[in-house]
Amino acid sequence: MCDTLCALPEWTRSSHTLLAKNSDRDPNEPHVIRFIPAREHSPGSPLRCTYIDIPQAPHTHAVLLFKPDWIWGAEMGVNEYGVAIGNEAVFTRARRGPEALTGMDLLRLALERAETAGQAVAFIAELLDTYGQGGDCGYESPFYYDNSFLIADPRQAYVLETAGKNYAAYEVDKNAAISNRLSITTEHTLRHGVEAGDDFSKRFIDPVRSHFAAAKGRRVQSLGALDHGPVGTADMIRALRTHAPGQAGREFSRGHVGSVCMHAGGLIGDQSAGSFVAVLRENAPMTIWATGASIPCIAAFKPLFFGLDSGAPVFETDGEGRVYWLKRERLHRAVLAGHVDVAALRERRDALEAAWLAEEEQLFSSGAPDTGALAAFAKKAASEEAAMIDDFYREDWADMQGRGRFARYWRKKNATLGKGK
Repeated sequence: MCDTLCALPEWTRSSHTLLAKNSDRDPNEPHVIRFIPAREHSPGSPLRCTYIDIPQAPHTHAVLLFKPDWIWGAEMGVNEYGVAIGNEAVFTRARRGPEALTGMDLLRLALERAETAGQAVAFIAELLDTYGQGGDCGYESPFYYDNSFLIADPRQAYVLETAGKNYAAYEVDKNAAISNRLSITTEHTLRHGVEAGDDFSKRFIDPVRSHFAAAKGRRVQSLGALDHGPVGTADMIRALRTHAPGQAGREFSRGHVGSVCMHAGGLIGDQSAGSFVAVLRENAPMTIWATGASIPCIAAFKPLFFGLDSGAPVFETDGEGRVYWLKRERLHRAVLAGHVDVAALRERRDALEAAWLAEEEQLFSSGAPDTGALAAFAKKAASEEAAMIDDFYREDWADMQGRGRFARYWRKKNATLGKGK
């Protein structure tokens, strides 16, 4: 499960495109952040994706990827041209085929090969037509689904939804939000498998699985956060921390699939495992606000700058990112066990974020700032966040008490955290 939202320049305070996403995955599935530089390749050389090989492109762009540590592709990311993409699992009536490209593979391939959001849409459509989509994307249990995408660049954005090799897409006007449910009806301007004027969602949606994903309500939450523009980075962060009515204050004692900030437990098997907000500037460095951690309502969004070596939470290997994520996940488990003062943690986090947001705004107030100053700022923010984690960390994080379904769920998860797929 996931939620992605965007706002185009005319709908933002800074006049820059914003794209934000929570990646909802298995609670034990490490979510890592990797920078992959631009590279040259032998044309047609084999490229191993998650399940299949395809021909490599002669050149691949530099990309910043947010991904499960065991999958080649990514849940979200941005490339050197300012193309940013978030994907969603959607449940359709399309027949399941053999292992092919996963939605995460499609996302990474588009980022590595496209220079605009429109090109990314065309690349994904071409890859679907050639290879299709398919393969188990579950971590501890099998999980098969089709995909939708919200694709943005500094000037434009598109919604692209798929069902097997079929797809529909349209260009976004001002803002958009997608969740785990087909939402395109007749507004598509690019399509395959339906005719102009046909209802794509009605044609392909699996209504039962889509209903139990509670995606309709989460999309309403995201659209509500965008309603009163113009919006800024802080608004997008707040949107990713949204809890459904009646859930706030109970988020660490029950699982709930109906919140944008998703919490697992009991019968709910997914949680928000990683989050980001991308500020896509056309003539200045992009800012990426990233948690590198699960549960955005307690995690800190730290500033990163595309292509600058500023250290954590961006790493050269999945293994390093895994260690970083697991430490923050253990802090979350300590919160669940009742060993951490959540109000104090959030107060400390909020003070840090407020200072970072103000400093970032100041750095960009006169145009494109010095890259050295940006790298130093990102390193300082990462150090301040790490100090906060150390201050609140508890070695007894796995000591989950209680006899109910929620406590039993987390004791089982705690027993296998960090043991890998």
